[in-house]
Amino acid sequence: MNFDTICDDICRAIGDRQQTRLTEVQAVVNMVYLDEMLGADPMRPWFWLRYLDDSMKSKIAGTIVSISKAAAAVMVTSADTYATGDIVSLYSVTGMSEMDYRTVRLTRTTTSTYTMTDLKGTAIDSSAFVSAATGGTITHRGKVVSNKIRSVISVNWQGYNGCLDPISERELEDSTSFWDVNTSRPERYQHLKYCSAAGVESDLLLWFYGADAAYNMRLWQELSPEPLSATTDVPLIPAQFHPAIEAGAITRLGENKTQVEAGVIWPQLYQKQVQAMVDYNRMLWAQYEGKRSDLYLL
Repeated sequence: MNFDTICDDICRAIGDRQQTRLTEVQAVVNMVYLDEMLGADPMRPWFWLRYLDDSMKSKIAGTIVSISKAAAAVMVTSADTYATGDIVSLYSVTGMSEMDYRTVRLTRTTTSTYTMTDLKGTAIDSSAFVSAATGGTITHRGKVVSNKIRSVISVNWQGYNGCLDPISERELEDSTSFWDVNTSRPERYQHLKYCSAAGVESDLLLWFYGADAAYNMRLWQELSPEPLSATTDVPLIPAQFHPAIEAGAITRLGENKTQVEAGVIWPQLYQKQVQAMVDYNRMLWAQYEGKRSDLYLL
């Protein structure tokens, strides 16, 4: 079922075939979907929201050729090494001391040319900096992740035993070595979330130390569902449980004095369907070959 069919069914159940209350219905659907159903099992993440991203790769250190003095600083490198979404740390920046030891996000514009933003995505204005940069070193520090992540389950470099351990801000600041220009195979990671002034959410994965070579990453993550908005949006819940969203929305509307057909039945249906979804989730976890998770007790 998609957002349109769910809302249409609910409008019929409350006797509003003209959908004059569609905006209210859509809001209640998202409340039930995001707040109630996706929060129904506090002990375990939803098994079907686990996702493996094995598309990311670290890159070797690079060399800065120049950084411009401009409202949106542009960096040129000696080789076309990086891509849009890469996060790098800058060291030994010649001429532009304000960019030394900075960690930035890159957007590739042409071959070996990149615009830079801070980690939140705000353009770096270098127009008032002391001078243009004429050299320096780049260390690959991380990536902007394409998915919206609720939690990171594990991070590993393909071909190496042992997952990377998470690292806190306190640990990072208690030792200079993690931020240093020296590179090696990264052993720690940090997941960051930012929201721009326009409300655009982004997930960043940083690694420490800076990478000294190209390593292939396996990132296991729990996806973070977003509100349904387009009529074609489909809830990130197994299809057999989509009717529970309808039952929940009709129940909540009925509690707020909306006339509902067979109003006594819907709360019972909703409760049973949500419990069935929780039972299904726990069954999947119980069958998981690891039997136990470092994060979630089975």
